[in-house]
Amino acid sequence: MNINKQKLLLPPVLILAALAVMFHFSGGRPLRPASSSPEAGGPGPQEREETLASQAELERLQTALQKQAPGGGRAELSLSLYDFATGEWIDLNAGKPVYPASLIKSLLLLTALEQVHRGNLSLEDTYLLTAADKYAGGTPVTGTGILQFAAEGNIYTVEELLELMVSLSDNIASNIVLDLVGQAAVEAMAGRLELENTRATRKMYDLDSSHPSNVSTARDLTGILIALEEGNVCGKELSRKGIAMMLRTDNKQRIARYVKPRQAKVANKIGTVSRLIGDMALIYFPDRPPVALSILVSDPPDQQEAEREIGRLAATVVKTLGRG
Repeated sequence: MNINKQKLLLPPVLILAALAVMFHFSGGRPLRPASSSPEAGGPGPQEREETLASQAELERLQTALQKQAPGGGRAELSLSLYDFATGEWIDLNAGKPVYPASLIKSLLLLTALEQVHRGNLSLEDTYLLTAADKYAGGTPVTGTGILQFAAEGNIYTVEELLELMVSLSDNIASNIVLDLVGQAAVEAMAGRLELENTRATRKMYDLDSSHPSNVSTARDLTGILIALEEGNVCGKELSRKGIAMMLRTDNKQRIARYVKPRQAKVANKIGTVSRLIGDMALIYFPDRPPVALSILVSDPPDQQEAEREIGRLAATVVKTLGRG
């Protein structure tokens, strides 16, 4: 790592935000409450009643989403939802491979946190920004983020780079993180999570790369969210840190668009290119276990309408499953 005494702090808006935030229906992986372990004698009557209630909610949600999902037209919707209360999935066209844009940064986040967990990387490690970081191959790295405007020689910790990559979707930070963890580690993470249709080894804006284009599916993206929530890959503490970054994302105009704070908290990561509008999120309810949700709209004729459609579908999820 490069070290310089000129320590550059994150923008004040991120600091303030950090302080403020402290259709196929198939069986998934069941999550067993601690009190429902074999040693505890299995679930009690109340737990069985709660499970049945959650399953009934999910069945109602499946029906509602099938009715609401747009049909026909040029745009194509993909949706994948995993319910931590029941271990069940709702999938709609969830296996369709798409270019995931910045949604793939969630996999880079998880890989980096795992490397920290293994001791191969530290959140306190520092990185010196260079002029070369602002290019991928021969292409300037533009789009979202602030590092494209930052002075060379500025210093960022690994934690700050992850925050920029997630909360501001910074493309240069994403490329730096990919270099820090290595393409092999990202590929290994995708294999460990059994993300059979996901590839994330190409840098943002590297138009002349010899690596094939990044790809994923709504189902695989939801799998990344599950791994973050369960904390088995990088430990609970680091998982909570990554989720907190997603709670602080600056764009809440898709899954969180119509969700009121009293209904649920939304930890999300968006992705945007001309041929895809997407969002993926962990949705935390005040009175039931969370859900992991990914919604993608391919080839949208109107990007703003695609954002609203994602918001309407997510609002149906929250209204159906929320008990408050």
